[in-house]
Amino acid sequence: MSIPSNQLDTWSNPGADDSAKTTQRRVSNVLDSDNSIPVQKDKDLNVFLQGSYKNSTNIYADSDVDLVVKLESTYHRDLSQLSSTQKSEYKSWTSKASYGWEEFHEDVTKTLRKKYGANAVSVEDRAVVLDSDSLPLPADILVCQQYRRYKRFRSSSDQDYYEGVVFWDRSTDEKIVSYPKIHFSNGADKNDDTHKRFRETVRIFKNARSYLVDKNEIEEGLAPSYFIECLLYNVPSGKYDHGLKNRYQSVVNWLVNNEIDGFHCQNEIQDLFGNKSTQWSTSDANRFIKELVELWNNWYSY
Repeated sequence: MSIPSNQLDTWSNPGADDSAKTTQRRVSNVLDSDNSIPVQKDKDLNVFLQGSYKNSTNIYADSDVDLVVKLESTYHRDLSQLSSTQKSEYKSWTSKASYGWEEFHEDVTKTLRKKYGANAVSVEDRAVVLDSDSLPLPADILVCQQYRRYKRFRSSSDQDYYEGVVFWDRSTDEKIVSYPKIHFSNGADKNDDTHKRFRETVRIFKNARSYLVDKNEIEEGLAPSYFIECLLYNVPSGKYDHGLKNRYQSVVNWLVNNEIDGFHCQNEIQDLFGNKSTQWSTSDANRFIKELVELWNNWYSY
């Protein structure tokens, strides 16, 4: 027996997002208002939501909010797509920054501890975790720096680049680049192309993942939310049927019948699958797809 329509309808509903926006606003205000430290006094920063709350794919099981605290005044860059002439032109124009990610990370952490207390702020390998009773939700804060992947540089007034963020894993020193704003923009376009069905479909599959985890059918980390969203982004918009039951079948059947190895992330810049710590394995993705088929075919046996 297939998954009932009312279950799919429940899974398609978004979780509340007012708490996420309140948390983002309060953290932003803290960093904006403390002029006694270099973080805001002399440096340009930007605080914004990312992840499920930003992309409107949050579900009721999402219990913390992902925030980006981004240093805008200095940046790292990728010049690999430029010609040798354009690289030379760029290098003659730019200069080395005196304030970078390490200093910024330290300043942000100090500011948050000053406001919320040392016990409320913990520094993990890739995020600063803020958990305070004065905030509606705990926050995983990505402290990062602007990143530019240059497409063209003829002069300071004639340049073009993909804008992303960069940070480093504090235990492995791995450099990690992502493109959250492009991810969001492409997701919004996909949602429009599917008559507002993409985001609710992501929520359905995230809830299906959580259901499979609760039933011990898959492991907790097999299908992270970001990878699910990117996976579904690669499904042609025409497969997002109006009816939820038809849509579930159409999307899953397409994934079963097509090679997924060459899929890109939702930013359309990075590969979804590979051996990097920021990529998904095709074996895990195919396992997840297989379990989605089983969930549909054997709903009442779960």
